[in-house]
Amino acid sequence: MDLRLVAGFRKGEIIGLRAIGGEVYSGVHLMMSNSDNMDGSGDGLRGGERPCVLVVDDNESVAHALARLLSHEGWRVCICYNGADALKRVESEMLAAAVVDIHLPDISGLVLSSKLRERFGPKLPIIVLSGDTSMENIRSLEHVGATYFISKPFNSEHLVERLRELAV
Repeated sequence: MDLRLVAGFRKGEIIGLRAIGGEVYSGVHLMMSNSDNMDGSGDGLRGGERPCVLVVDDNESVAHALARLLSHEGWRVCICYNGADALKRVESEMLAAAVVDIHLPDISGLVLSSKLRERFGPKLPIIVLSGDTSMENIRSLEHVGATYFISKPFNSEHLVERLRELAV
């Protein structure tokens, strides 16, 4: 597969890749992540539970497909279909990572990402998924604390690789 640099972000510059003559395969790395992050903040796990990957997408089919994929890869997954439910859920969960759609029915995934960053600090990997690749959204990602952007439709192997890299 031939990959072409479209735009990207690594320590201040935007970077992304798009497959030529095939499926879309793009990603934008938005900030450096602490590789010894095990649970997002390091505190507060309940009775031996391991941290979960929070999946927030209003499309139930996408959310369940992501949950099956990530569960198969060994992560515990928590699914929410809107921002308010996600914010309520993280009051009682420790996170290994979050995978958030930008367009949610109640609040923007960008606002949710910012609130997650405030709650869990700089260690939590936040991967934003969206079919909306407008420059306005891409520029906003760094300001809301997103760690990585993957455009929809996405390559599931790419998502799993990023989670393995960021949520170790």
